[in-house]
Amino acid sequence: MGQFKAQIESTRQQQSRRQIAFMDNPELKNPPPQDGGQLQAQLEDLRHLVTSVLILLVVVSGTFSVFLLRHWTQTRRDLAAYRIDASPFIEAYNKQAGPQMDAFIEKLKEYGRTHPDFAQILARYGIVPTASAGAPATTKTSTPPTKK
Repeated sequence: MGQFKAQIESTRQQQSRRQIAFMDNPELKNPPPQDGGQLQAQLEDLRHLVTSVLILLVVVSGTFSVFLLRHWTQTRRDLAAYRIDASPFIEAYNKQAGPQMDAFIEKLKEYGRTHPDFAQILARYGIVPTASAGAPATTKTSTPPTKK
């Protein structure tokens, strides 16, 4: 059993010495020199490939541009049709709902002017009460308290 362990140990040492020797003397293998005709043929193949890719790129980009143009014109037509359908709703908003909302906001501002504690709530939603003509503004410019 002792001889067997010694033999394994000696084999490992020999292997590690071979690996170190191999790494100390690397063999750099250069490809054999090629003749000029073969290099010229490879260069022509590469030029042909690059030219083909460029032509393909022009065709694909042109096709995509035509697609975008058709999509834009169709969308423009659809939008014109939607404007015709939406015009009664827009007119109703401008005549009834819009002024009613503006009047409600003005009432909120007036309430905020008379009740300073409510002004902070209005400020949270971006509604700043306007000062009356003769009285100074009573709103605080501090930020609302943070929620815990």
